Amino acid sequence: MLKALWTRIRNLNKLFIYVVVLPTAVAILYFGIIASPVYISESRFIVYSPSQHMSSSGLSSLLSGLSGSSSMTGTYSVHDYIESWDAMMAVNRAYNLKEVYGNSGIDIFGRFGGLFYPSSSYVKLLRYYQSMVTDNLDNTSGITKLKVRAYSAADAQKINAFLLQKSEALINQMNDQARENAVSYAQQDVNKAEVRVNQATVALAAYRNQHAVFSPDPQSALQLQLISQLQTQVISEKAQLAAILQHAPQNPQIPVLRSGIAALVSEVDKEKAKVVGGKSSLASKDPAYVRLSLAQALATKILEAAVTSLEQAKVEAQKQQLYLEPISRPNLPDAPQEPHRVRDILGVLALALVVWGVLSILVAGVREHHD
Repeated sequence: MLKALWTRIRNLNKLFIYVVVLPTAVAILYFGIIASPVYISESRFIVYSPSQHMSSSGLSSLLSGLSGSSSMTGTYSVHDYIESWDAMMAVNRAYNLKEVYGNSGIDIFGRFGGLFYPSSSYVKLLRYYQSMVTDNLDNTSGITKLKVRAYSAADAQKINAFLLQKSEALINQMNDQARENAVSYAQQDVNKAEVRVNQATVALAAYRNQHAVFSPDPQSALQLQLISQLQTQVISEKAQLAAILQHAPQNPQIPVLRSGIAALVSEVDKEKAKVVGGKSSLASKDPAYVRLSLAQALATKILEAAVTSLEQAKVEAQKQQLYLEPISRPNLPDAPQEPHRVRDILGVLALALVVWGVLSILVAGVREHHD
């Protein structure tokens, strides 16, 4: 029986043997026996901003949102980071990728450092890493699917979880930087306004201490009230003196009344001088005081406006923050998903048959041309 089979094989067209039989045999050998099983850990996440108004019920509102409502900038940043040198080196520091993907238990064709990846440099490791880690974005829902391939289920899950954690850290870092940039200018305005308020307050306090005045307007009102009382008393004393002079010109109280009236008139003149007339009067102090008081009030208003702007900047920065929400955590696969042994063998066979058919037509055409 074996001899008959061998005879049939020898009678086959050599082109068929080389193009179909040998490649298919190699595919059976590799995919059926040699190829190491590959485990795939998958996770899904979405990057969104508070403008999406996520409900307390959970992820339903996120999944129903339009792609424009999620932050594409954050999503693309995470996508670029996952495939970047920094991400690869971070994973390598945590799990030693050369050991994970280059150990002797992996087939020589698939492992890093094998026949297809002979180099051990980190540049080549990056290319290998990018072939084992993929993330695909669904532009309709805004959901990113992260897949990590490895030759053990635990390694695939650990690397996927680590990349998800680093992606969240990246989003938080972007938030911190954006918040710092948005608030820094407003904070500088607040600091400048506080300095102006302090300077204006110190200048006003120094003026009050130097000129012994607290507030010219209230103090002037008090002085004018005292002057009015003194003038009323002067009028009363003069009326009393006139009555005594009319009815008792020889009354011994007349000199006393005249002396009291003169003293009251002198006191009125002194009090008037405190309000107006001299360099030390309240009227002369009022312009400088008003100028300093207005400067303090203006600085206070500017400070209030700066603080309001700072609070608004903080609110805007909060609205613009991004959040990475995991939809499904990295799974621990209980069976290898690759290679697809039967499908791959059949694929090689189908391709070989197509090539054999094309070549057979070409060869037949050449022979017919020569004949």
